[in-house]
Amino acid sequence: MLTVYFFTIIVSSSWIIKMILNQKIIFKRTPFDLPLAIFLLSQVISTILSIDPHTSVMGYYSRFHGGLLSTISYLILFYAFAWFGTSSSLQEAQRLKDSSEPSVFVQKTIKVILSTGLIVSIYGILEHFGIDKHLWVQDVQNRVFSTLGQPNWLAAYLICLTPLSMYQFLKNPKKYQRLALIITIIFYSTLLFTKSRSGLIGFSLSFAVFWTLLLLKKGLKKFPTKKLLTLSFSLLIISLIIGTPYTPSGSELIEQQNQSTTEIESSEPFQVPSDLGPPAIATGGSKSSDIRKIVWQGAINIWRQYPIFGSGTETFAYSYYNHRPIEHNLLSEWDFLYNKAHNEFLNFLATNGLFGLLSYLLLIAWFSIYCLKNLKKNPLIPALLAAYLGLAVSNFFGFSVVPVALFFFLFPALAMERSVLEAQLRGQTLKDSNNISHLRKLTIAIIFSFTLYLLYSVINLWRADRIFNLGRNYLKANQIQTGYQYATKAVELSGNEPLFRNQLAEASAKMAVLYHQSEATNSAQISDRFKADSINQINLVLSQNKVHLNFHKSNIKIYLLLSTIDQKYYQQALQAMLAAIDLAPTDAKLYYNLGLLYSKIGQQDLASQTLNE
Repeated sequence: MLTVYFFTIIVSSSWIIKMILNQKIIFKRTPFDLPLAIFLLSQVISTILSIDPHTSVMGYYSRFHGGLLSTISYLILFYAFAWFGTSSSLQEAQRLKDSSEPSVFVQKTIKVILSTGLIVSIYGILEHFGIDKHLWVQDVQNRVFSTLGQPNWLAAYLICLTPLSMYQFLKNPKKYQRLALIITIIFYSTLLFTKSRSGLIGFSLSFAVFWTLLLLKKGLKKFPTKKLLTLSFSLLIISLIIGTPYTPSGSELIEQQNQSTTEIESSEPFQVPSDLGPPAIATGGSKSSDIRKIVWQGAINIWRQYPIFGSGTETFAYSYYNHRPIEHNLLSEWDFLYNKAHNEFLNFLATNGLFGLLSYLLLIAWFSIYCLKNLKKNPLIPALLAAYLGLAVSNFFGFSVVPVALFFFLFPALAMERSVLEAQLRGQTLKDSNNISHLRKLTIAIIFSFTLYLLYSVINLWRADRIFNLGRNYLKANQIQTGYQYATKAVELSGNEPLFRNQLAEASAKMAVLYHQSEATNSAQISDRFKADSINQINLVLSQNKVHLNFHKSNIKIYLLLSTIDQKYYQQALQAMLAAIDLAPTDAKLYYNLGLLYSKIGQQDLASQTLNE
């Protein structure tokens, strides 16, 4: 996400300088202005009314994508690409008027997308064969995720790419067709190695939509039946060899056959799993479908509380625990933090309300209708619409991340290339002025300086995040003094981020205990100073964000640490725990620790009652 911010700043400043050089406002209407404006409006209103505006602007920390700032960035990139990326010279625009080919720039863009996707996919295939298995706690050979961090995210990314490679497969000359076929097979093989059920369903819909649109576009006589059969047969063979989430692989079938010849037992037909998420963990974890049903119910509960505009953009991690179904305690992932609804549509419903969800659905429907209306104008439309709808299916069982979000806004820009070309032919061209006044030079210099400042801010945020994580690792390794130093530095770099300050508060409490146990000179005074600083820091954190359960848990932890110095802090720990339970009334661990605390302070009846509860 920080990379997107970095390049959005460069694109925006370049755009402004271009307007100065042209002495005119460069902002042209697109066919998607209305749905994009309504979608942005829903995000702005939800941010203003949010239970935590800071998170709604910046996004949930460590993810960032989905916050208002990320949405604005995507929209800037959409409009920049829609006008500048698809613009051509008048000569090329005239040449492309009756051509069935996209512009040179768009073709290069597709090649870049497919090339980078090929690198990601090849690494994913190598990952299946153990290239980096020693680096991960997860069983990456069983379910690969390449460079995207999670198998379902990789699957969604490949859903966006595969229709583009199929589009290339239909083009001439033949040597490029063969290359495109190989790339498509590699993409599909990597998709199978993710073992993503939602990914395979999304791909299946995408595949069907692509060839159906092609049939509508070309008609039965010109339809490339031979290429469809070639590709379908190739993918079928790959499916038989690798296997899918719904069917065994070739090696598994051979193993089953060997077992059937050596064991006397009745054979049962293969059962298609009922859940649509990733398979349950091998150690007996809850089914993905069971987990999703409960999290989805929690999302609906949030919507009932905030029906129109939601709890606030990207605040699911906070609002869910106030409405978390009690059944969640009976799942294997009962103690996980959920910062998404694992359903993009329900996530919008919970965090942006009915208005937010309808604006998101309007954007998808608007793009789909536009593509159908312009099916014969733009040769890319079958691929773009197929990818868009396939991604929607994948997002129904998961949620979007930065790479697919970029495609979500890029594909409409690619689809409207012909509209831009028509506008150019009507005389809407850009021409830089040769006469640049001193005032404009000064303005450009100011913009350039401000751009450097913003770029430095993004780099600074990356530095702060890196230092924060170093501090966390040192604290986990019980190297408290070094961890405290890194936590302090992170707050100095980015004091508005409560997560950094929260870590500093915990580190200060640990330093207070450390000096209390020390026999060094002035250790008692130093301990008192750290103790006061820890309390001040955590109070500031809770003033910045009152709704993050983890900050309230840190508040409890700090007072329990300080109670080892002075037992009077048990009362503050008790109050902190009751405040946390108000936020998360179905969190069993909080009740358990509350019972232990009651027992510690001698209130045995309350301890027994709380532990029973």
